[in-house]
Amino acid sequence: MSELPAALPPSDPLATLNAAFREAYAARREAVLGRMGPVIAQIDDLLILRMRGERHEGPARTRRYHEFKSLAHLPLALYVLLSGQRGVLDEATCEQLATLRRLVTDTEASLARRTFSPEERTRQHRLLDQARDLIDQVLSSATVSAGTLAAYVRAQAPDLLRNAEDAARDQLETMHATVEAWKQRMTPEERDQLRAVVAVSHMSRPGNVAVQYFSVTLGERWEGRFDQEGLDPGKRVLAAETTFDEEASFALLATHVLDANVGTRFFGEESRMSRDALADAAERLLARMFHREPAPPSPPIDA
Repeated sequence: MSELPAALPPSDPLATLNAAFREAYAARREAVLGRMGPVIAQIDDLLILRMRGERHEGPARTRRYHEFKSLAHLPLALYVLLSGQRGVLDEATCEQLATLRRLVTDTEASLARRTFSPEERTRQHRLLDQARDLIDQVLSSATVSAGTLAAYVRAQAPDLLRNAEDAARDQLETMHATVEAWKQRMTPEERDQLRAVVAVSHMSRPGNVAVQYFSVTLGERWEGRFDQEGLDPGKRVLAAETTFDEEASFALLATHVLDANVGTRFFGEESRMSRDALADAAERLLARMFHREPAPPSPPIDA
């Protein structure tokens, strides 16, 4: 006797019932979003405000942000290309190095037309010069020693971090100008209701620049470079991980509000829906299966 597939077929009444739940939930979420106060999403270079049924766009970054970050990525590109290399470099690696060498030359020629200060321009030339020196050295011998690569990496760290700081400054100042201009058009009540959602990738989630900014400007708990959104249903700043879609980002805010209501009504716990619906049962069952109790939560990072 063959086993039935786990998924319910579309013709099964339970599948239809579940689809009806999802449709009702989606409709209610849209209604919740429509009644919320002002909401801002930061998605890549844009800030998007929805307020009083209207949509507004503003900058979250300028071109300088990308210039600083792109140049900071050059030492990282060389490191990931050369780390772990042993013996004579293969042809593919040498071709990649030659391509990077041409890109370094093209980038250096473009620096004059970019809006760098004298100190900033000198720093970018230094990053490019030292990258070119390493590439030429490696290509001349078709080998690279661990010591040579380590010395190069250590020497680049100060300039790389300065570029990171300048990129962060550009984003913070640009976002602040946009948000403050929008706040001037809000009533005091709307400013108190203002929420924000930030599209982030997984690795850049803790300490994300925009999450930190909104945590401070909206008066939320702020943990600096360790900042992440918590499970508190009243949280006004959320991170939408791996979601760089406007509709999905705003839907997350409405889901947060709707789930708090569902958690309170069904379970007497606002944050209940912020964890897996099966989480509590799984904890109890695993404790019985493996005869272990879960460890207590880790203390806060800033404790």
